[in-house]
Amino acid sequence: MLSAYLKALLAGLVALAVNFLLLGLADRFGVVTARGGFQRLVKLWTGPALHRLGVDRAWATLHFPNPNGPLFTNGFKVAVGLGMALIYVRIKALLPGAAFEKGLVYALLVWLINAGIVLPALGQGLAGIKTLSAIGIVAFAIAHTACFMVLAGLV
Repeated sequence: MLSAYLKALLAGLVALAVNFLLLGLADRFGVVTARGGFQRLVKLWTGPALHRLGVDRAWATLHFPNPNGPLFTNGFKVAVGLGMALIYVRIKALLPGAAFEKGLVYALLVWLINAGIVLPALGQGLAGIKTLSAIGIVAFAIAHTACFMVLAGLV
């Protein structure tokens, strides 16, 4: 089973590279997509408590990466993406069909959580409709789906 998790982590890195590439292309063409929503929500929910506990001061004292900087934000995205790859290994047998269908179903499940819970909790509306253009929503959905399709194809 360890090799299945290692394979998932490696596949997750490839899938994340595809995701980052596609989102980077969207940026290059000036298309704003729903990026970093989960991280913003985590900061919103945990930030005040971490501040009260002094975690922010300890973080700065230890010279850890700025939570608003690219190293931390991209590291967070990679960590969450790899976590999703590990979850995929655990639920893969529960998903219907071959790799193609499994990837689509997993992508849809995660997209629904993002579109129906994360973005509305940030005040952006269902799928980010209050802050994103239709092309931004579609571009994000394509990059997101491609990521999970690559993951499913490699695991």
